[in-house]
Amino acid sequence: MNFGKLLSLPDLKNSDARVTARLIYFTSVGLIALSLVFFLVISLVAPNLTGRVTVMALMTVLVSFGNIVLVNYGNLRLAGTLLITLAWVVVTIGSITAGGISAPIAIGYMIVVLLGGVLSSNRVNLYLTFLCIGTGILIAYAETNGLIPQAVQYTPSARVAIYSFFLLAALLLQSITAGNMRGLTANIRKSEEKYRSLLENIPITTYINSPDENAYTEYVSPQVKKLLGYVQDDFLRDPLFWIKIIHPEDRERVLAENIRTAQTHEPFNMEYRLITKDGRSIWVKDEAIFLRDESNQSEYWLGVWTDITSRKVAEEEQADLISVMTKRTIQLQTGADVSRAASSILDLDKLLPTVAELIRNHFDYYYVGIFLVDASKQWAILRAATGEMGRQMIAAGHKLEIGESSMIGWCILHGQARIALDAGEEAVRFRNPLLPLTRSEIALPLTARGEVIGAMTIQSELSSAFSRADITVLQAMADQVGNAIQNARLFTERAGLIKELEGRNTELERFTYTVSHDLKSPLVTIRGFLGFLRDSARTGNMERFDRDMHRIANAVDKMQALLNDLLELSRVGRLNTLHEDIPFGKIIQEAVELVIPPSDETRVKIIVQQDLPVVHGDHLRLVEVMQNLISNAVKFMGNQAEPRIEIGQHGFDQDGKPVFFVRDNGIGIEPQYHERIFGLFNRLDPTINGTGIGLTLVKRIIELHGGRIWVESRLGAGATFYFTLPSN
Repeated sequence: MNFGKLLSLPDLKNSDARVTARLIYFTSVGLIALSLVFFLVISLVAPNLTGRVTVMALMTVLVSFGNIVLVNYGNLRLAGTLLITLAWVVVTIGSITAGGISAPIAIGYMIVVLLGGVLSSNRVNLYLTFLCIGTGILIAYAETNGLIPQAVQYTPSARVAIYSFFLLAALLLQSITAGNMRGLTANIRKSEEKYRSLLENIPITTYINSPDENAYTEYVSPQVKKLLGYVQDDFLRDPLFWIKIIHPEDRERVLAENIRTAQTHEPFNMEYRLITKDGRSIWVKDEAIFLRDESNQSEYWLGVWTDITSRKVAEEEQADLISVMTKRTIQLQTGADVSRAASSILDLDKLLPTVAELIRNHFDYYYVGIFLVDASKQWAILRAATGEMGRQMIAAGHKLEIGESSMIGWCILHGQARIALDAGEEAVRFRNPLLPLTRSEIALPLTARGEVIGAMTIQSELSSAFSRADITVLQAMADQVGNAIQNARLFTERAGLIKELEGRNTELERFTYTVSHDLKSPLVTIRGFLGFLRDSARTGNMERFDRDMHRIANAVDKMQALLNDLLELSRVGRLNTLHEDIPFGKIIQEAVELVIPPSDETRVKIIVQQDLPVVHGDHLRLVEVMQNLISNAVKFMGNQAEPRIEIGQHGFDQDGKPVFFVRDNGIGIEPQYHERIFGLFNRLDPTINGTGIGLTLVKRIIELHGGRIWVESRLGAGATFYFTLPSN
């Protein structure tokens, strides 16, 4: 093995590699020499440190020889790393074993940083600097808290020797670096013409601009013609020509960055558009560095234009794809959230606002509204809406006619989704002044079991915010909402049926008890008075006989009335299926004739409102309703000197059904009994004739017609019974 050649400076072909090899080689040789001299000096002036210095010097010599060998094999990166690592390890171990950061060897961290600056990149050297600072802080902390051995006692001569070693090491690095820089400068000058020729033949456009803020063009390579269609003379005749061909939308930011970098001398790096000679826009990446001469005076900006149009187009396509995927992900997540809400919320009044807010918040839409078809199938009623405007519309009873006049109406009528990409241009759209910022809208039908039960509107402040692809995802979400609405309705209906069944069971128990009691009472009366009849017949006391017979007849009449009312109550559930349209005034007339005998017509004043609407139902049963209500009003007049009964209409309810009333000026009903009076066998005044079935019968008939009944009254102020019925 040729050790002489192995330890000599190699002749590398790459100039940068040669510079690095020289740095490592001469630094390693210098460290070997300095370590040996340092060992000899310490042995003479500080014998107590000879052992420590021997170990460190031996490590330095061995690693330095190893670095020389690595340089000859071309492993420059490994050699440089080992050299820097050696310096850091020696200084760190020396500081820890010599008492801490106050030991003279700790100054060696400065040499480590200098060595890193010579042999590594700026980034690596920055990390190395932080490493040295961090190590120093940890050693100082350990020293302060007594975690390392006590400080070694250094004589003044030893301190001078240590500091001299590090000073010589710094001078060595400076000398080696300066020599390499001089050689490098010479190589750069020799290569200038070669690089100029190279720049004019590479597939990018190079340029040189003046160093001031004006950035006048001093040179541009011939490739500019292929890039922009312009020739070199176009730029040289007008030094600011490059600014004039910047796209107007990019010009301001490019000039601002140009001024900033001219002041800071930071590298210029931007992407912007240029206008070619034939009027096209192309994207370029403009990269420039600020160069100085040997006297550190500003010289010029050297930059390149690279055509990145293809990359920008690809990035835009990728961004569009990512945007679409993100939107789809949000849509799927929203669908999952809507599904969870649909499965957990069975109250329609809570479900619909929750769904509307979920969709609006997930997509940041302007407005979301949910409409449901009313019972007449003619109107779509707004049931849930987002924002303050939505709350105002719900409070105002906002509704849209099902038909061609609005997006919602059209959507429900045809059972199809519809998109308005430009709200101002869409012919079929209800223009809502409460939503002035709407620019585009999509309406989606809500279906359940094949039937359209409503529609959902989603509105955006952006034009063309929706696409045909959105219909698929959003319609799936709308279908979930439709099924959830149906489930909530079924749940509510089921809960109502259960409640009604429980009420019927309770009523049946009371019915059984009351019937057994009320039927038994006349029988007891009859049985008792039969004995009196037998005695009267034997004794011939005909006056007493007639009186007892009258009492028996009253008991029989009472029993018959109770049985008749019970029979009527049992028949209520079997209404005449052939409902018809009947003028409500005619129903009132027939009921009055049945209740008020001609002899009482002058005593009780009945006032009937004119032009009452036509209702749809079972004629006989509706007459029975009015007969019971008028009869009750007459029975509970009390001592009223001027008894009066008013019958008429009081507007319409929220479903469009007419609200009728029967008002009297009788004794009235205390509020706590308003619900109780509609129960079976509930009689508030036992002294007044009756079975307690009449109002129960009325309530059943009205409910079977799809209406409802309630009372408003207070004691001594009369009573008003309100009820609704379907119109024609």
